[in-house]
Amino acid sequence: MTVVQNGILQVHEASIYYEVRGKGPVLLFIHGGGGDADKFLKVANRLADRYTVVTYDRRGHSRSDLANRTEDYCVETHSDDAHRLIAELTDEPVYVFGSSSGAVIGIDLCIHHPEQIKLLIPHEPILLQFLFGNELKQAEQFMENLKKNHRSEVIKLLSNLEMDAMEPGQSKDILAERLLGNSTYFVKHEIPGILNYSLDIDGLKCALKSSSMQILPAAGSASRDFFAYHCTVALTEQLRTEVMEFPGHHVGYNTMHYKEFAEKLHNILVNY
Repeated sequence: MTVVQNGILQVHEASIYYEVRGKGPVLLFIHGGGGDADKFLKVANRLADRYTVVTYDRRGHSRSDLANRTEDYCVETHSDDAHRLIAELTDEPVYVFGSSSGAVIGIDLCIHHPEQIKLLIPHEPILLQFLFGNELKQAEQFMENLKKNHRSEVIKLLSNLEMDAMEPGQSKDILAERLLGNSTYFVKHEIPGILNYSLDIDGLKCALKSSSMQILPAAGSASRDFFAYHCTVALTEQLRTEVMEFPGHHVGYNTMHYKEFAEKLHNILVNY
């Protein structure tokens, strides 16, 4: 069994819960909207024999408390939390994998603290500024559907959850409270914040030129008709690179594809 160490990091107006497992180069995972550290549990355990894997609950999620529950969501604040977490754990550049809105946070981290990043893999970042026409309409409709249906989707997830898939000592009631809290934060705070965020692409390019950091945008092979895949393509065009395709869809790391997903990630990291 993988040994997990957990901790709490005090940051501005919040306390950040994090977990560390394994040994080797540091690999930080940043989860997307509605999630928490447990979203990466499968790949984290899979990679812990080769990396010091760090997962955490972003502020406002699960075990990371906010001093002000009504604070406005700000990408820069979340990326500053990631910066402080990295600084708490190491003074060496690290690998970072960010998913969805977590990928946007990872990109913002690269702009402000490129010295901390060896390689960022932003997986299907939500960057609507790069979308137009039907792709933008699809994204906006998707967000509206999430706002309307988020509670019913969580309840459906819980009803389909097998008891043996839960952590020891965790009740369904506690898990339901966590998931519903994360989902509510997502639709009330994070969606408006992400929609209003505008990536400083010139600042990102400048950070890349002035450091040894690298960025490899990624997407799921089953997501090619999904707007987030098109966001990835647009980012690769800006950075003059190519899409790194991973198994599965938007959250392939948390599905039946997790083993292949972990190996794909490792194969990329060992070359950088």
